[in-house]
Amino acid sequence: MKTLRPDYYETFHCIADACPITCCQEWKIYVDPDTESLWNTLSVPGDLPDKKASLTDYLTTREQQRVIALNPDHRCPFLAENKLCHLVLAHGDSVLSETCTIFPRESHTFSSHMEQSLMPCCPAVIDLFQEKETLTFPILPEISDHSEVLLFQIRQEMIRAFTTESSNSDSDSSISCEEILLELFYILRELSRQEHPGPEMIREYFSSANRSALHRAISEIELPLTDTLDEASELLQDLSVNYEKEGLYQEFLSPILLCAQTVFPELSEEELHAHWKDFQKGLSPFQTLFRNFLANELYSDLVLPDYSIKEMLLKLQWIAMEYTAIRQSLFFSWLGHPSLSYERVRQTIVILTRMTGYEDEDIFSYLENSFESPFWDWGYFALIVGKA
Repeated sequence: MKTLRPDYYETFHCIADACPITCCQEWKIYVDPDTESLWNTLSVPGDLPDKKASLTDYLTTREQQRVIALNPDHRCPFLAENKLCHLVLAHGDSVLSETCTIFPRESHTFSSHMEQSLMPCCPAVIDLFQEKETLTFPILPEISDHSEVLLFQIRQEMIRAFTTESSNSDSDSSISCEEILLELFYILRELSRQEHPGPEMIREYFSSANRSALHRAISEIELPLTDTLDEASELLQDLSVNYEKEGLYQEFLSPILLCAQTVFPELSEEELHAHWKDFQKGLSPFQTLFRNFLANELYSDLVLPDYSIKEMLLKLQWIAMEYTAIRQSLFFSWLGHPSLSYERVRQTIVILTRMTGYEDEDIFSYLENSFESPFWDWGYFALIVGKA
């Protein structure tokens, strides 16, 4: 079976002790059964500060899964002060669980091929997105499954909207991420209503002429900034509730949520617009990074095995929520300290994607339980995405 990867995939390497946001703290580290069996045969490294009788004594059960029990400071007990792993130092890389071994790589196996990509919840991956003018994604092989072909065709068109080099003569590079998301959601929602969409229909929906007309129509629609920021603030706080309860990401979240609950509500509409205008200027140097980020999210998450257009629609909503939460977090940071460094942007993307990195079942459950309908109308999608 052929394996397909984006152009950046092979250039990734873990930066280990140089990592500014280690993957060994503040989230669930799953340990597969084979690794747990192996750990039963290995000795506990002698230099561990909290030495237990066996390696499996460091495990606990969460949501019917065996995971590493984090320390009171939410760090992996095997994480050394120099950010290296006590287990690797004592026993070599082969001792790591599957989760630790493959992160931040992810793979999806389809009927005709396997796709691999990198998750943005690793700072070294964000560095790759920042360094490249545009990401290049592989051309698909021949696919016999008709329904699968259509989904990949839709995904390819949507990714193309975020790349600087379009197959059309006009480049989309001057269109904001928000505008692209609004157009893509409208098109995908229309396609989901069609009984038998085919390749020609998909090409027509994504044609330069159709997207230009759609862009003009959307540009004439008024989307009140205050309403967008209010709704985005509520979404961000809702996504943060469980992490607050567990005391996770507090150094990052506390000042942001404090701003959301105290400073933000006190701003007049005039002050809000002025701050937003300045914030957009500060954010503008990172537009290529965000375009690469969103293109990669579409490639890695929009189409999974056994999906239909309906599932694609739900995943696009989730990607938009993720992007909105990142942008809103950066805006609240800006209100506290009116400047944006690359390090701050990278940290925000990494932490928010870790916070929203749910399994499909949990994503669909969240959408179903949090909204009147899990399938949004275009007006609500536009409300949270807004305009740049």
